[in-house]
Amino acid sequence: MERMNADVKINYEELVSRADLHYEHTVKRSEGGLPLGNGRMGSLLWTSPSAVKFQVNRVDVYANDCDTNSFNRRHSDYAYASAFVDIDFVDYGEDVFHDDRIKQHLCLYDGIAEISGDGVKAQAYASANQDVFGVRVEDEREAPQGINIKLKMMRPAEVVTKNHSAISSLSMRDGMIILHQKFREGSYYCSSAVAIGIYGRESIARMNDEYGGQMPVGSFRESQVIGQPNETEMRLCVKPGKGTFDIFIGSAASFDESEDVIESAVALVQQAVVTGYEIMLQEHKIWWNQFWRKSYIRLSSEDKSGEFVEQHYTYYMYLMASNSRGGIFPPNFGGMLLSPRGDLRHWGAMHWWNNMNLYYNAVLPSGHNELFHPYFNMYTSMYDSCVAAAKQQWGSEGIYIPEVVTFNGMEELPEDIAAEMRELYLVRKPWDQMSDRFRDFAYSKRPHESRWNWKYHEQYVDGKLVYVERGFGSFGFTTHMFASQVGIAYHYWMYYEYTQDAAWLRERAYPIIKGVAEFFRHFPNLKKDKDGKYHIYNTTSDEKYYGGKNTMDSMAGMHTIFPIVIKASGILEVDEDLRTVWKELYDHLAPMPHSDHPDAVLRTEEGEPAVWVGALGPVLDNKSGIELKPGRFGNLCSLETAYDNPEMFETTMNTIKFQEGLLDHDWSRAASEMSSSARVLAHMGLAEPFKQVVLAQLECVNAERDYCYFTDTGRVKSFENRLTVREGINCISAQRLGNAASALQAALCQSQPPGPGKESVIRVFPACPENWDAEMSLWCHGGFVVTSEIHSGVIPYVNISSTLGGICRVRNPWGEAEVSLNNAAGRELILKGSLLVFDTRKDEDIELHVLN
Repeated sequence: MERMNADVKINYEELVSRADLHYEHTVKRSEGGLPLGNGRMGSLLWTSPSAVKFQVNRVDVYANDCDTNSFNRRHSDYAYASAFVDIDFVDYGEDVFHDDRIKQHLCLYDGIAEISGDGVKAQAYASANQDVFGVRVEDEREAPQGINIKLKMMRPAEVVTKNHSAISSLSMRDGMIILHQKFREGSYYCSSAVAIGIYGRESIARMNDEYGGQMPVGSFRESQVIGQPNETEMRLCVKPGKGTFDIFIGSAASFDESEDVIESAVALVQQAVVTGYEIMLQEHKIWWNQFWRKSYIRLSSEDKSGEFVEQHYTYYMYLMASNSRGGIFPPNFGGMLLSPRGDLRHWGAMHWWNNMNLYYNAVLPSGHNELFHPYFNMYTSMYDSCVAAAKQQWGSEGIYIPEVVTFNGMEELPEDIAAEMRELYLVRKPWDQMSDRFRDFAYSKRPHESRWNWKYHEQYVDGKLVYVERGFGSFGFTTHMFASQVGIAYHYWMYYEYTQDAAWLRERAYPIIKGVAEFFRHFPNLKKDKDGKYHIYNTTSDEKYYGGKNTMDSMAGMHTIFPIVIKASGILEVDEDLRTVWKELYDHLAPMPHSDHPDAVLRTEEGEPAVWVGALGPVLDNKSGIELKPGRFGNLCSLETAYDNPEMFETTMNTIKFQEGLLDHDWSRAASEMSSSARVLAHMGLAEPFKQVVLAQLECVNAERDYCYFTDTGRVKSFENRLTVREGINCISAQRLGNAASALQAALCQSQPPGPGKESVIRVFPACPENWDAEMSLWCHGGFVVTSEIHSGVIPYVNISSTLGGICRVRNPWGEAEVSLNNAAGRELILKGSLLVFDTRKDEDIELHVLN
């Protein structure tokens, strides 16, 4: 039997190129530039009339860490940016980049950007293997001019913010120009360096300070921050001439003061020169070409909506590979590695999980597990901090990972502050009895950080920064949100489900899963009431329902974490005694809140179907609404749930119908950038509503009411590069692309258990719109790769590659019809029923056909 796999059927270059960016104009805003990145460093590429421009960003450059006391204004903590770089083609002469005479192309298949202007061209890539941008410049003007490569500081050379300092310095070495940044606050230290060199053309390094850049001005000083240098730019001045030459831009960063990041960046450039542009480019292209062969989705439809969605899906995969790979930290959700306007951005430099997870939900079905590693690296590295936070902040055990957290976790609190925090946050001490000591301590803390999120808008009054509190005591938008950490733990569990990697489960996933379960088990406000059920008090749900009982956020979290910790401990054969305790808690856990409870924040009329709601009241903010979290979180509810838990399935479907009524049957109204509605609808097999939402989401139809700071950002719905500034200034976002990608995968191929920790079942094309033809190859739980297609509603075959072996469960794509199973070795089986269950061997390819 010929294997019906991707390598046989798909021209990857043709498919991927359908999503390329092609501009025949200049971008009016830098945010519309061409994105390049290797997962650790990246930049947009854009033009001025005379120059090609970069902002070099890195995932491991942070101005401050969790112990900072210097950034108590919202949005003021910063990170990631390492240098501005301009390649300026014009001195005295005509501009080279005109709106009507420019061609810009981003080739996704090769990971290469090209820009052509009047007589000049630039080709650029972020090397897949080294932290180096390679740029080939071609000058064919009749009268070539000197080209200046400018390396510019992100801010003045010496900046002091309270206890924090940011020192930048320029230097030259062996014909290269170098920018070095050092950030300090207390014992915290981070540094970065960017070095630039060229090959194939003579050049001179210049800086217009007293010594011409040959030695540091003011090197005699003992203080680092008095009398800053007045030059913030250095140039490589390239000899005029026709033909090509190559530019290499290397970067490095470290948190270790003993590490010489300048030496590291210089070495990268030197090695690039020795290797050569062409060899590096070929190695780079090989990496990208192989990347695309892991999985695919191809769509077509008469109205071209399928092609439109496919284009954005492919582009999402390119962005993830460019922004999240090989680093010790994930990119920030707002800006990623692409911010072009300095290092300050709306919402600061911390990580917001409800935003960031939208980038990662579509990773595992693509087969590109490596894109998840920076995310896991960060959360695992803060484990000890999260253990301390659970005890200090909440008087609990296990770990506590807040919704908004610094890259290295949370600071360790003085014990008297921690003790009062517990009393205040657990609502055991009246808020108006907060001590002056606690209020003074909180004053210097960042208001976006979950711990201190009861602090609201601030302004200066008579020279003093004054805060307005949110007005609900200790309850801020994210202070009492506890499902975020379950979402993180569930991603660890999903990685195991896809890979079946027992070492991963034992060493990486289980500590996080167990830690989160133990946090809930020991949480002081989780109590077993007279009804024999465990109820949780004084939490919030998705930034509302302050002080609610059994909020959906916490209840969905517990209904997810306990079944998987029980299953994981059984697989690993550990914690048998705890397994019994966890099971008792889970068996007696109160249900998720629904509208037929007398205390529900939203009550349906007698005789009306019950729907999911946000909490049981009363709640401090008087919010009242339905909640679709069971359809998008923790595999709590999907099409498979109908067979295992009909009541759960029915309540979720009733909630969807209720939502449809609120939307006046127009699902496009549900399409905000962060909305997971399309994914919920796909999970539940609702093809046409899924299509309405995903198209509206990609088209940004609700930007006017959805975007933060819409007026301040110029009222732009999306830029030429399909990115938005939904979150605000310098906060470029691809959240809607991640949402659309995970929804599309669920519409074409699901790998869902009927509930957390249960056996997964594969479904093909469960929510594919009627007018779409589709081809796909996607990864499923158990290491199964499913390849299939649908044309005019007909599924001709399903190919399953078993990379690990084991039992495979497939919901019969042809209803109850008999199905023929075949493999290359001549194995043949006839399968019957709606659920097809069969054993597989490692590396076995199986094909399913309906029997006529």
